Amino acid sequence: MRRVAFLFDGFNLYHSLCIASRDLGGVGTLWLDLMGLSRSLLPLVGDGAQVGEVHYFSALAGHADKLRPGATGRHLSYL
Repeated sequence: MRRVAFLFDGFNLYHSLCIASRDLGGVGTLWLDLMGLSRSLLPLVGDGAQVGEVHYFSALAGHADKLRPGATGRHLSYL
């Protein structure tokens, strides 16, 4: 059995989802289920693969609160 670790770069993932949401006409894409996404990718690894670990790395962008009040709080909610 293969155990697979998934590492997500939060900054790039967040901005990619913002673009996807805009392109889809505002469909909510910002509350992504990372475990579900990881499971959906297992067939690419091969038969018998299982999710071993999921890690999400991100830095808080406190400066964003000046332009979008509450941005840091929403980010913390997601984390």
